Amino acid sequence: MDEPRKSEWVRFGQRVKRLRKQQGLSLNEVAKGTGWSASYLGKIENATRTPNGDVVTALDRALRTNGALLRDWGDVLKAKAEPKWYRQSRDYDKRASEIRIFHPLVVPGFFQTSDYARLLISQAVPGVSEERIQNVVDTRASWRADLNTDAGLILNVVLTELALTQPISPEIMRAQLDRLTRESEEVNVTVQVLQTGVPDLAWLRGAFRLIYGEDGQPVLCVEQAVGESLTDDAREIRDLEAVFSKLQAWALPPDASVRKLKEMRQAL
Repeated sequence: MDEPRKSEWVRFGQRVKRLRKQQGLSLNEVAKGTGWSASYLGKIENATRTPNGDVVTALDRALRTNGALLRDWGDVLKAKAEPKWYRQSRDYDKRASEIRIFHPLVVPGFFQTSDYARLLISQAVPGVSEERIQNVVDTRASWRADLNTDAGLILNVVLTELALTQPISPEIMRAQLDRLTRESEEVNVTVQVLQTGVPDLAWLRGAFRLIYGEDGQPVLCVEQAVGESLTDDAREIRDLEAVFSKLQAWALPPDASVRKLKEMRQAL
């Protein structure tokens, strides 16, 4: 019996197929270039499978679309389901010239692989439905695709060594560390690792994101398990700007942080 097509993904699947054929590639050739099976890729082209962020990222690279395919994927997700917190935060992020990101316990949502995000959400929110998990996972992945560092957006990220040593399966963490390493190689992305044992306890302030628009006026975003909250409170923003400066000062420099990520990946 033929599998039913998912109507919202038909146009996306058609575009993937058209791009593949324009480049004279077979499904098997694309499969070799992405690491995903030809059967699975065929189902994406036929809209019988919902593509996740990881496979779309791989297709975007293999078909050399420079992020366009990821943005198309994000548009489908946005049309399908757009929570209020997502719409508000995403609007600010898309207009940003700089975003400063910190999370003390886990990898920030922008940089999570699908498997990593799924594991966190399922354990942080007991009883959460599979539909809601998938919605948040896909939302975060498409959100990152919208952050166009090629257009000058600067991303400054500080994450803790603690976040990278949580009891998560080696397979998931290897993929997650690979993702962070790739992100750190982007020209306008700076990733710094705050090692365990630093004497300053500024990291206890929790997860936050400072979003700076072209007018220089920042907005503070506090990340939660399945959503976010926004504020423009000047005093709170000043406090967390000072916290972020301290975190950057105590963290490893960017080049040493990349080496740290690779060492941790090798040790798994």
